[in-house]
Amino acid sequence: MVDDRFYYGGDMLESFVPSWHRIGTELLAGRWLTVNPDAWIGGNYAGEAAYGLYNPVNLANYALAAKFEDLSVAAFVIMTEFLALFALATYLLCREYGARRGPAILAGLTIPFSGFTLFYEAGGWPSGMMAVAWVTLFWWSALRLSRGRTNPLVTFLIGALTVSMGNPYAALGAVVVLLGLGVELLVRREFFRLLVLVITGACAGTGALVTYLPLFLSVDVTTRAGSTGIFNDTFLQPQLGGLAAMSSPSYLPVIMTFGGPVEVIPSLYLAWFVLPLLPWLPWGRIRALFASPGFRRTHGRQLISLGMIAVVYFLFTFGPSNVGMFRWPIRLVEYLYLCLLVGLSLALSLGLARDRVRRRATASAVLIVLGFYLAFASSPALTGRHVLFALLVAALCAIAYFARRTGGPSGLVAALVLGTLVVSAAQVWSLTHDIERGSRADPASTATLSGQTDRYQGTVLQLAALNDTPNADITAGRILFGNEIMASSVEGSINAYTGIGFTEFQEALCMDYRGAVCPGVYGALWQPVNADIPVPLIDYLRVSTLVVQHALVPEVATTPPPPGWHVTERSDSRTVLQRDRPLPLPGRVSFASDGVRVLSSESSAATETVRVTGSGGTVSFARLAWPGYSATVDGEPVAATAGWHGLLAVTVPPGDHELVVTFRPPRQNLSVAVFGAATVVVLILSVVDPVIRRRKVSAATTRTT
Repeated sequence: MVDDRFYYGGDMLESFVPSWHRIGTELLAGRWLTVNPDAWIGGNYAGEAAYGLYNPVNLANYALAAKFEDLSVAAFVIMTEFLALFALATYLLCREYGARRGPAILAGLTIPFSGFTLFYEAGGWPSGMMAVAWVTLFWWSALRLSRGRTNPLVTFLIGALTVSMGNPYAALGAVVVLLGLGVELLVRREFFRLLVLVITGACAGTGALVTYLPLFLSVDVTTRAGSTGIFNDTFLQPQLGGLAAMSSPSYLPVIMTFGGPVEVIPSLYLAWFVLPLLPWLPWGRIRALFASPGFRRTHGRQLISLGMIAVVYFLFTFGPSNVGMFRWPIRLVEYLYLCLLVGLSLALSLGLARDRVRRRATASAVLIVLGFYLAFASSPALTGRHVLFALLVAALCAIAYFARRTGGPSGLVAALVLGTLVVSAAQVWSLTHDIERGSRADPASTATLSGQTDRYQGTVLQLAALNDTPNADITAGRILFGNEIMASSVEGSINAYTGIGFTEFQEALCMDYRGAVCPGVYGALWQPVNADIPVPLIDYLRVSTLVVQHALVPEVATTPPPPGWHVTERSDSRTVLQRDRPLPLPGRVSFASDGVRVLSSESSAATETVRVTGSGGTVSFARLAWPGYSATVDGEPVAATAGWHGLLAVTVPPGDHELVVTFRPPRQNLSVAVFGAATVVVLILSVVDPVIRRRKVSAATTRTT
């Protein structure tokens, strides 16, 4: 095996799969979490939106992920599922536009192996992988609906699954598809089909309301506040010239990325045969078809949507790096490539040219050499690799030519598909063969994670810096970042991964989006929060286990623990401290002012019921005050506010009272009601549309006879 962790890198291991495992575990236990206070900054699952909690396919996959001990295998299984869905949807889309079966199969089996899809999305950004697969399937269903070939209910269901899967690029893709198809229907003057498409698309879009409204209503307390406007910082912004190397497997684009100004993976690679195949397309026949008035009135107009969608994605892909909440435009290159492959499948359906073989072969050779030169220019240190890939592409082109001569169109398709598999295997090997065994920071085993953390008690806080952590410590589970710890047996962890953040809390703890902190946090933990909350910060956070990295706080390796704490483990890399005695306050209550005595607390993820008595005052909770929290005292609503460092705080009056705090995603009832109403509208439309279509067909038949 070349790389048994290929699908377990980046956000996949730091964010998604551990959270899928935790959410799935809770689902299997009968609990659907919209908020998980144990995950702190990463625990607002509804507000994060990326987890798509309202998407049943997502939830089924999370339950599936919870069954795996090896998280990298779980990632492989789920990504394979969506790579297959992407391939199938691409095939169906090509066929619906009129491509023959062979070219459509070629497009479907090519698109999952394009550079950005395979190495970025499937390898580390699973939400994007899911988004492009759903958008492609929605495009197919919406195209069929626009032509009266399917029921609106089918498109509505696929559209709702698309926009609710949790990635904003899926919602953007659905809008772009509807825009392209809408323009096509306007040009064709099919106004009733346009009306059906618009109603169905709008109703499906209410799934986005359910998914993203909690994010928009929570953004003011997050690090995403102010993410508006259009600007360009050049980060992950591809350059137009990179398209000339889309068939060079070793081309590493010159683009500002996480590792510097040159990519380390072939993110602009599409397929080895696309550019060398262009000289062999029947350009004369294509021009004649488009020049034919009959073709322009029929089939030509049916390609307007494809051209429109391709233009929009071209503009987005090579546009500014940030447009509102959408950033890093290279994320859209796979949508542009999807359009190109659909167009290529249509051209291949017309057959290949058979004349001027030498001239066409020379043109193909020039394009291969151009791809080699661009690859060499971007990374001269890999010249040997570029030469080998250029020779491989040339050899595969020759094999494809003879396969087409002997086996016809099916032989050509078989040769191109097999060549794609060979090139993809060579790419993976060339990009991973020099990775030293054991150097990957990928704690994939839940047993290993639990083995390193099963002695932890209560809420865990880790003080560590990512840059100072050897990979061996992360792989072994001794030091964990992001959501990796959520796949262990730990009850809760203040360190987590977040895509939205909680500004006040993160600034107070000097914590980044992956849970890394600054050295000064250790000293601040033992100081009172402020004059009104005279307890140490570590008590205010209800921390029971403290993991300290020696590289970040060297003195903790040799000094005795603070009063009330003891050392449970001290290794070369970390010291683990635990409380001598449990915290005095019950549940998740972190502080009660002098006038309040807390008698009891019953706590769950989304609710907490506290019995209090006394002369009145403030009760603080070890819960971040996400928008969506509400509170009642004896059934009467009271304010639930963000207290010190962003923790939830409620003021109670004098006397004996029952205080209840509850979390519900903001405006959840409204968004669910709107989606329910949209479902009813589509159900009615799914009956009306076929009736009207049948009447039109009957009327047309009567006129003909």
